[in-house]
Amino acid sequence: MALNLTEIQAATDDYIYNHQPVDIYFKSNVLLFKLLKLGKKYNGGKKIQTNLEYGETHSGSYGPKSEMPISKKEIFNAAFFEYAAYFATLTMDMDDELINNGDLAIINLLQGKLKNAEKSIRKTMSTEIYERRSDNLAAGSDANAKPFNGLHDMFGIDSSGNKLADTIQYGEIAAADMPDWKANVITTEKTMSFATMQEIRRTAGLDVTAEGKPDIYITVEDLVDAFERTLQVQARYSDKKLLDAGFDNILFKGAPIVPDSKCRSGFIYGLNTRYLDVLTHSKRNFTKPQWQSPIRQPDTATANIRWAGNLVCTNRKAHIVATNVVEPA
Repeated sequence: MALNLTEIQAATDDYIYNHQPVDIYFKSNVLLFKLLKLGKKYNGGKKIQTNLEYGETHSGSYGPKSEMPISKKEIFNAAFFEYAAYFATLTMDMDDELINNGDLAIINLLQGKLKNAEKSIRKTMSTEIYERRSDNLAAGSDANAKPFNGLHDMFGIDSSGNKLADTIQYGEIAAADMPDWKANVITTEKTMSFATMQEIRRTAGLDVTAEGKPDIYITVEDLVDAFERTLQVQARYSDKKLLDAGFDNILFKGAPIVPDSKCRSGFIYGLNTRYLDVLTHSKRNFTKPQWQSPIRQPDTATANIRWAGNLVCTNRKAHIVATNVVEPA
C-alpha cells in the first residue's frame, strides 16, 4: 500500500491529536466554548432526558390542631431530545504523498488538514446552534442529518424572530400544556441602551438574584459597540477569562455581552448557562481520527472526527431573546 496507514496514524496521534485540547474546536463560538468546557456527558439511549423541577409540594404555616395535607403533588417533569451529530472528514491521496515527501512534510500536511477539519466543524455547529432543527434540515442537502435543537427551538421562534404557536413542542413538551415551559421573547422594536439591557435582564430570570438572571448575552458586534458607547470610560469592564480565550466582551450587571458573527442582526440572546447544557455522548466526543483506505483506492487514506449530543435546556424561563433591537440614531 502506497500510503502507510500506520505511519499516518502515528503522526496523527503523537504529533497532533494528543497535544490539542477539545475546546480548540470552538474558539469561534462563545456559547459552545463555555458549555463544552464543562465536559458534561451522557451515556446513550434513544433520547436525551433532562429532568425538570416545575412544581411545589405542600407547605405552609400550621397550628396545634392543623391537619397537614399528604396527597402527592407532581413536582417533576422531563424533557426529551433526540441527539445531534456532526463530522469533519480528512483525506490524503497519492498527490499528497508524492508532493509532500518526508516525515516533517507529512506532519505539516496533516496539521493543516486537521485545522481545516476543525474550522469546518466550527462553521457548521456554530451556525446551526442558533437555528431551529427543522430549518437546518430544510437548508441542508442530507435529509438524514441530525442537527442541533438550536436556540430558536428553545425560544419557539422562526428564523425572522417571529413567535411560533405555543402548541409546538420543545423537548416533547408544549408551552400550551405546561405554561411554565413558555419562553421569554421580546419582539417589539427596542433601541440598544443601558435601559434596554435592563429590560431584557428584568424580563428573563427565575428570581431577582444574580443566579436567577442570564449570565451571558450574545449579539452582533454593532450592538455591543452601541452598548459600550452608553458607558463611561471608567465603567467599562470585561470578563477576563473570555478575553484570554479570545472573546471580546463588555460587562453588564456582572454578565458579559459578547459579539458573535453567526448571530442574526438585531437579536440579543440572554442565556443563563446554569439551565443550559451541551451534553456530549461519551462515545462521540470528537473522536480520534482513525485512518483507513477504501478498498478500490489504495493510494487514498481517509479519516473523520465525529461528535454527538445536543443543546438541552432545563428551564426556558431562565433565558430571554430580543429579536428587534436597533442601534441608536
